Formats: sequence, structure tokens, C-alpha cells
Amino acid sequence: MTIPSLKGNGKTFTQTIKQNSEQQIQPQIENNSISNEVPEVNEKEYSIPQFQKDYANLVETKVVPILASYEQERKKRLTWAILAASCLSILAIIIFLFVDGRGSGDLFWACIAGAFGSWHLIKKSFEKKVKKIIMPTLMHAIPGFYWQQTPPVTQDDIKNCMIIPFVDKASKTFDDCFVGEYRNVKIAISECEYSIKGNNSSTEILEGVVIKIDMNKNFDGITVIRPRKPGYRDKQDDLKRAKLNEVKLEDPEFDKKFIVYSTDQIEARYLITTSFMDRFKAVENAFNAKFAYCSFHGKSVYIAPHTGKDMFSLCSLVKPIYNKEQFETLFNEFASILALVDHFKLDKKLGL
Repeated sequence: MTIPSLKGNGKTFTQTIKQNSEQQIQPQIENNSISNEVPEVNEKEYSIPQFQKDYANLVETKVVPILASYEQERKKRLTWAILAASCLSILAIIIFLFVDGRGSGDLFWACIAGAFGSWHLIKKSFEKKVKKIIMPTLMHAIPGFYWQQTPPVTQDDIKNCMIIPFVDKASKTFDDCFVGEYRNVKIAISECEYSIKGNNSSTEILEGVVIKIDMNKNFDGITVIRPRKPGYRDKQDDLKRAKLNEVKLEDPEFDKKFIVYSTDQIEARYLITTSFMDRFKAVENAFNAKFAYCSFHGKSVYIAPHTGKDMFSLCSLVKPIYNKEQFETLFNEFASILALVDHFKLDKKLGL
């Protein structure tokens, strides 16, 4: 049996767990390690290395045999996607070459968008169909975790914690969602996309995940960390209207990348320590995020890395459905989220 590697190249499953069960494995994330220090793992507690073993076993013994029966359907859907995209592309070329007049440019771009959109819709509909069957099985690799399509980090959660701007004005979609516990810490994960539509285009506010982690304390106020250069115009008006004031920190490097607002200056400085700044930047690196958001609100910390890509993706139309590369990618993405608990040491009553 082969086992997925946290440091794999995505092409093959690399055996990284040696037969000696007494040897401790240090989880590493591709390109960027979550932490240079790996917390001690109690053998009675579930850990990322144990998740790695169980996940690999489930992929080999349960998931791949199920997927084999969907290979013919994948080929049919690939044919549909090629035909739809080709027809719309040819129509766009005809419009570009032979159609003049007002509105022809909009029609051309609409056909181009339709070509990409048709491929995406066919792929996503196939992916959702297959995920309903295999994701519950994969979640058996980590006790107490469940995959669902209803977002556990709700629109109200995102609005109330003020983690991202323009929530009321933005269009939103939700995809894969997970809920469960790891090291006795409750975790909720919502993959989502928020964007603002302009005259000719839309601007992404967040494409990634919002992770809600329960804390062992209740925050008195709201403290929000946002990127200074998120790629869109954000004057922080929503935070100012909510009477959040900017918090001046003494870390020039952090201050160049992020801006902190809070209703409680004292609590904010207690939360945003030098140690926390390092951890938050490590989270951003672990997800290979373009930028990241964070919010402390109620009894939870919210972290939202903007990855700019579809996470937890399976069922490529152009590769065999039982291709194991996709499962290693999925494992790395999910393991990096679990590693947040280890990284922030939220399973210990140590605060931040």
C-alpha cells in the first residue's frame, strides 16, 4: 500500500510513514511548513500522522474501487464539455470576424465566458455527484469530522465578525464545507467566494475558505486583521461605521502587510502579539494565499486565506477519475487546516 505524503509533488503517492510505528512523523506542508516546532503528540490523541495513515488506507481500499465505476461517465462528460466549449468558441470567432455594430463586442465576450463557464458547470456537476458518495467515506479517516454542503460558517457569522468587507453588497457562493473536532477543538470550515460586480467585471473579495475555531475564552470586543493591499479598493468604511479604530502596532513588517482594527485597543494588543503575528503569517504561507483575513469575535477566531482557487477539488474531466494525484492534493489542503490547531496550540489552555 502506498501512502500520500504531505511533501509530495502531486504525481504519485510517496511512502513517508515507515513501518516502525514507534517513530514520530513530523507533518510538513508542501513548500511551507506550518511550524518549525511540532507539538508533542499524545498517543491516545488523534494526530495528523494518524490521519495520514487512515486516509491513505481508505483511498486504496474504499474510494478508488467506487470511483472506477464512474470512469465511463467522466469520458462522456468530457465529450460534452469539449463540444460545448468548442461551439461557443467558434461562435465567438464568427462574431469577431463577421458581425459589426453596437453590442457585438459584448456578445463576443459573452461567448468566450460561456465557453469557460460551460466547462466549469459540467465539471462541477459531476464533482458534486461523486463527492456525495466518496466524501463521507474519506471523512472516516478523521473521527468526528463530516463533509456537508450547508455552510457551517454562515453568512451571519461572516457578517457579524466583520472579517471581510462588502458582505451585504457582494455576491456569494459556497462549496465544500466541513464540521468536526480535532484535539477537542471544534472546527467549522466553509469554502466560499465573495465578489463585487462592476460595470464590466467583478472583483474578488475572497476566494478560499473561512475557518472558524472555537476558543477557550470569550473576547470582549471585535478585533479584525485585513490586508493593506488586497487587490481591491477598501477604505475600511464598514469598520469605521462600526466604531472600530485602527490599532498601531510596533512591528513594521507586519504593519506593511496588514492593518488591525478593534473596538478594544487593550484587548487587541493582548491578542496581536509578536508570536501571533508570526503564526498568522505562517498560516498565510501554508495556504499559499495571496492575502489573508482574521477576526476575533465572541468565542471564536476566524481565519480566511484568499487562495484564489477552487479548494478540495476532485474529478478532473481530463484525467482518469481514480487518479491519485487529486487525493494527495485534497489531503494536503485538509491537513493544513488541521495543522492550524497544532500551530495555534488551541488544544492547550495557553491562550495565544
